[in-house]
Amino acid sequence: MQGMKRAIKKNMIAGLLVTIPAAFTYIILNFVITRVDRMMAPIVPKIIGAQGMEILKEYPVPGMGFLLLILFILLVGLIATNFFGKKLFEFGELILHKIPFVRVIYVSIKKVVDTISQSQTQTFEKMALITYPRSSLKTLGIVACDTQGMVLDKVGEESVNVFVPTSPNPTTGFLVIVPIREVDFLEMTVEEGLKMIISFGLVAPD
Repeated sequence: MQGMKRAIKKNMIAGLLVTIPAAFTYIILNFVITRVDRMMAPIVPKIIGAQGMEILKEYPVPGMGFLLLILFILLVGLIATNFFGKKLFEFGELILHKIPFVRVIYVSIKKVVDTISQSQTQTFEKMALITYPRSSLKTLGIVACDTQGMVLDKVGEESVNVFVPTSPNPTTGFLVIVPIREVDFLEMTVEEGLKMIISFGLVAPD
């Protein structure tokens, strides 16, 4: 009887170790793809036409909106890398810069993307412990970059911008400006750090 209980317990744990990661992976991917499909729903009929929609109704393809979005991004990249495409996008940017509210949003996002893509220094490649929200408590964060500009002038000493992800969803979080002398840099990859955050600290690197 005891042997049967141990066997059942062993098989149950083994089953959970396989099914839980697979289930969470499916849930996350399903959430992302479903959201993108909903966003692309009004556009899909215009791209594939009425005949294509009839085929889709008869033979549904999960993630069609997501697939079309990926193809659209690839197409935009292809166009943007040639001479005429560059001129076209420059003209489009010129128009966006003349629209007050849109200009603020577009310029801010573009600066972030350009900084990350063109920066010669490491960005989002270090994990660190910082004291937050009060002394004696430590929070795990991702070092985004060195603090610059007006914020650095106000802080008055060499600092870094640390993004603190929330657990178990690391896509949300908050930004903390921390003097370097108060940052405990870790010998941990960002991937290892995110695994720890997502798992509520259950999965920790050696």
